[in-house]
Amino acid sequence: MKRARIFGAAVVLLALSAVTLMAAPARKVTAPRAVAAGDSDAVLVRVGKEVITRRTLNERLMDIPDQYRANYTTPDGRQQLLDRMIEEKVWMLDAEAHGVPGRADVQHQLQSQRRDLVIRSWVNELMAANPAPSDSDAKAYYDSHPDDFKVQASIGLHHIQLKTEAEARRVLALAKAKGADWNKLVNQFSTDSTTRATGGNLGSATHEGTFTALGAQPALAESAFKLQEGAIAGPYKTNKGWHVIKVDSVKPESIRPFDSVHAFITRTLTQQHQGTYYQEQLQKARSRIRVAPDSSVIKGFLSSKKTARELFQDAQQAGAPEARISGYRQVVENYPDADIAPQAQFMVGFINSEELKKYDEADKAFRELLSRYPKSELAASAQWMVDHMRSEDAPNFPGADSVAANSAAGKGPKK
Repeated sequence: MKRARIFGAAVVLLALSAVTLMAAPARKVTAPRAVAAGDSDAVLVRVGKEVITRRTLNERLMDIPDQYRANYTTPDGRQQLLDRMIEEKVWMLDAEAHGVPGRADVQHQLQSQRRDLVIRSWVNELMAANPAPSDSDAKAYYDSHPDDFKVQASIGLHHIQLKTEAEARRVLALAKAKGADWNKLVNQFSTDSTTRATGGNLGSATHEGTFTALGAQPALAESAFKLQEGAIAGPYKTNKGWHVIKVDSVKPESIRPFDSVHAFITRTLTQQHQGTYYQEQLQKARSRIRVAPDSSVIKGFLSSKKTARELFQDAQQAGAPEARISGYRQVVENYPDADIAPQAQFMVGFINSEELKKYDEADKAFRELLSRYPKSELAASAQWMVDHMRSEDAPNFPGADSVAANSAAGKGPKK
């Protein structure tokens, strides 16, 4: 079933390369002259009124990141780089001929990029002067934060899993007998197929008692912690069955050695010091430049409500149909006389009709537009929707949303 849709205008971007190669500085054309072989100013290519020389090509080569530069040092690579520079100059000159550099949006982006580059360069220089934490700083942090480096007590266990307590007691006696072979007992009696091949190895666990093969078994872990290393004990009951266990290791709670956490502490302190150092430098700069905020004006700015177009943009980006409808209604309610209000009203009807299939709500919204904005350029479109939105007729009218839409397509029958 065909439905009308509003489509946003597409913008096609041309990507020239996966590796960013900034355009070389333009050179003015000079009168032809004789050049010696290997002359760095020898003109390789003329592109319009500009030239590409050996020097500019080599400068471009040095601008390429180290990990990619080797790709352009061979004859084929240099030819590829030269072709790329020609391509860039062609597009640059063509864009200039069409006035692209003077466009407001391009100028805005250039100003933003310049601002970001200048700030980033200067702040990076300032931050480079921030001294790295010393070993004594790291040791002081280590001594004052023992809980951060605490290692929980742990046990290492092997087990034999059995179905009944009687079987477990019999196997326990066999395991404790002189000369008993633990692995043979596991292979012969254990019902745990997961650990049978490894001699019933359960790995290590803390007091929380989470075992890879058994899951959370805190009672079993607590019982094991009461035993000595090398002990064989049981039987212990879990939701998996009955267990005979062998304690392989018991490690008490400890603190990680300073040497093993020195690098971690240094990174932590560096991050902390950088934050503090940055704020200190920012405050010094603010004092030198004499920042003087006007609190009353700022308060008024922060409390000012959004414009009609800001609300309209919020509605466009709201996502769910219901949320967009709510946003468009806010535009009409708060700014009924705004030039964008009829578009917002139209979108309320259009979304109800085309996305939610709520034709009664859509009819109401379109009729409200006709009543409140009879001279709007969207009045004819709204009337068409009232008359035909339940038919198969295809409309041919401009889209409602001047930012995100420019057309509406065919209709389908409604059930």
